[in-house]
Amino acid sequence: MDIRRIYATIERDLVGRRTEAQLILAALGAGRDVLLEGPPGTTKSTLLRAICAAAEVPFYFVEGHADLTPAKILGHHSPVRVLQEGYTPEGFIYGPLPLAMQDGGIFYIEEFNRVPEDTLNTLLTAMAERELSIPRLGVVRAAPAFRLVAAMNPFDNIGTNRLSGAVADRLCRVHLDYQSAEEEREIVARRTGTPGGWLVDVAVEVVQRTRRHPDLRMGASVRGAIDFVLVAGQLAGLRDERISPAPDDVTSRQLLVAAARTALAIKVAVRESSRRSADSIVEEIVLAVLDGQPEAPRYPDPGGPGRRPADHESSIRPGAGRGSGTGRATSRPPDHPVAPSHVNTTGSGRVYLGDEALDAAARRPASQRAVRAFAERHPHVTRALRHVPGARTALETSLADGPPLPREILGEIHHLAGHADHRALVDRIARDVLVRMAQRDLDQHPGPGRLTSTPYRGEAAELDLDRSLERVLEQPEVTDEDLVVFERRPRKRAYALMLDVSGSMQGAAIYEAALALAAVAVRVDPDPFAVIAFWRDAAVLKRLDEPVDLDHLIDRVLSLPGRGLTNLALGLRVGLDELSRASTQERVGLLFSDGLRTAGPPPDAYAAAFPTLHVISTGRSEQSAAACRELAALGDGRYAAITGLASIPTAISACLYG
Repeated sequence: MDIRRIYATIERDLVGRRTEAQLILAALGAGRDVLLEGPPGTTKSTLLRAICAAAEVPFYFVEGHADLTPAKILGHHSPVRVLQEGYTPEGFIYGPLPLAMQDGGIFYIEEFNRVPEDTLNTLLTAMAERELSIPRLGVVRAAPAFRLVAAMNPFDNIGTNRLSGAVADRLCRVHLDYQSAEEEREIVARRTGTPGGWLVDVAVEVVQRTRRHPDLRMGASVRGAIDFVLVAGQLAGLRDERISPAPDDVTSRQLLVAAARTALAIKVAVRESSRRSADSIVEEIVLAVLDGQPEAPRYPDPGGPGRRPADHESSIRPGAGRGSGTGRATSRPPDHPVAPSHVNTTGSGRVYLGDEALDAAARRPASQRAVRAFAERHPHVTRALRHVPGARTALETSLADGPPLPREILGEIHHLAGHADHRALVDRIARDVLVRMAQRDLDQHPGPGRLTSTPYRGEAAELDLDRSLERVLEQPEVTDEDLVVFERRPRKRAYALMLDVSGSMQGAAIYEAALALAAVAVRVDPDPFAVIAFWRDAAVLKRLDEPVDLDHLIDRVLSLPGRGLTNLALGLRVGLDELSRASTQERVGLLFSDGLRTAGPPPDAYAAAFPTLHVISTGRSEQSAAACRELAALGDGRYAAITGLASIPTAISACLYG
């Protein structure tokens, strides 16, 4: 591979990315396979396609997903020809991987961290040995120019797997981040055919502000700016209107806001704590850019607009939510015997849904005395927090003392509601750590489905010869419908995770609940799951069929304060209610609690009503362990106990997979 010639060819058309292009070419020229890592819209596939075109090598593209089987990348024997002629080389339909190897091409696979383990093992053989052994065909050897290039979004956590050490060891990584404003303006001008000017400047500035806006967890890529310019131009032509930079041109401003909403609202992710819509945030950014206003501060003013009202442990105002008012219901637990004296059975507890659930979960502000006490105990962290603009790096350094101190500090800062900007910073750092921890022990995951025999539907698959022969031996003529192949069939399950956030979960223990949520989410995806937080009352943080990404879910859990009483029966009842809405046959409950009730009726009847109820004990006492074991036995499920944060992913895996 003549990398100097290739670089000279593509350099003329590059907008920035020269360093990244050089690194990719250097790795490919050294005979290495490459991992391109970066958020969506950072020219990963565009840059690689340009390299392939300049190198004049074939480009084979595969989209990574949970149902990608080895047969879909290797190829398969034509079932009809197998039954007519037996296994012959002529009857084999080659997949993209052996074709790329034979042709000396680039095999490019996107969403690499979504690929199932058995398919990754097939790719690993091609990477390590530069050859493949295909059953009943023989060995396919790679031409010298063959390379494997993978791509992944490091910020995508749902449905992804951690790359194994064996795979990572055979890859060279090149990171691609968002480009500068100047480079993005040139890209937009080229892609839209619009000469560099006012509208292109506005579009790029708007998109770049989405990446820094305090209410947005993820901003838009340069694709958003391209779409903004194109939609605005077409809309202006359709309406016979003119796009003008004049600040008093109301018609033009309305047109630009409408175009921006259409192009950008779907491309951004709103922070759960903001309680605003993507449309309103995009409109705010567009109008601020048009008016020449400076950006909003990166960390919101804790006393400013949009701050959640304080909540109190034993009193939640009816109608406090911002929804339709339908979010509250009263539970009706079954009859129960007289409770022990330490159990409060007055009141049946309330269930909050939608916006009311989030309002019910709001924290109480900490007193100034608590803030001063924290500063005295942790002066090094306090010094870092006084300088918020650079606090992320400073705070990460301050928290590098090793366990258990970081977890305890996080728990304390978490409740300093008078310093919401600092808490948001710590929660973001904690969320990143929790997601990485949640992916531990994923190698115990049995995979996104099992290989089963199913009728042939014309897709790449391995022939189930024995089953097929049984069906066709007495047939005078063989058709595709008579054949049986192996196919990965996803498991159909629905899950309800019930998190105890009562007084026993105060302080840093809320991070245990957040990690439990993350560990469950990455293991059960793409199956539907609900999340319920319970104390004396209960809040449904995620409905069974509600699409919420993992970062948002973690934000919701981290917004929970520890509350006083523990109504286990209510938490289990709400979990059962959510599972009753599932269309799947298999329904599984997971209870994350110390198992000790201090309010409500006994939970036994509800535990026994679950088809399967697994229990993860958070308590450290024999009484807690015994209570949790009993609930798991009643629910015909598994029991596991945790000893700290690090043990949670293993406990979740033990319950889910046995």
